[in-house]
Amino acid sequence: MKNVSKKVIGAGGIVRGIQNHGVRELPHFFKAKQTDQEGNRYYLRGRFVSIYFDSSPSVLKEVQVELSMSEDVLRQTALRPRDKLAVVNGKNPKKNPYLARALEEELGKEKKGEAGLFDTNLKFF
Repeated sequence: MKNVSKKVIGAGGIVRGIQNHGVRELPHFFKAKQTDQEGNRYYLRGRFVSIYFDSSPSVLKEVQVELSMSEDVLRQTALRPRDKLAVVNGKNPKKNPYLARALEEELGKEKKGEAGLFDTNLKFF
C-alpha cells in the first residue's frame, strides 16, 4: 500500500484513507505460484485492504498495473465511491477526526443559526 500511496501522491493525487479489513476466508481458492513450506498449492485466507484516493485516470491505470504485477496481490478492483464522505475512513466520527471536526463546526453553526454543509433545508437546482 505504501508504493501505491507514493505513486498517487507523486502524480498529484490525494490519498483519502487506507482501511485494513483483516484476514478473512477467501470466496474461493486461489492457486499459488509456488508451494509454501507445508506444501500447500492454494490460498485459503487473505488480507483484505481498501485504499481510497482521488487521481487522474492515467494514475489509476498505473496503480492497477503495479498491483497486478505484485505477487502479494491476488485480486484488485477499482470502484467509484457513492458518497464523498464515505471514502474518508467511513462515516464514524470516532475513527475520522476530519469528519468529527466538520460535524462539530456544523453543530456550532446550527446553534448560531447559520446555514451549514449538512443543512437539509437547502435546495439545489
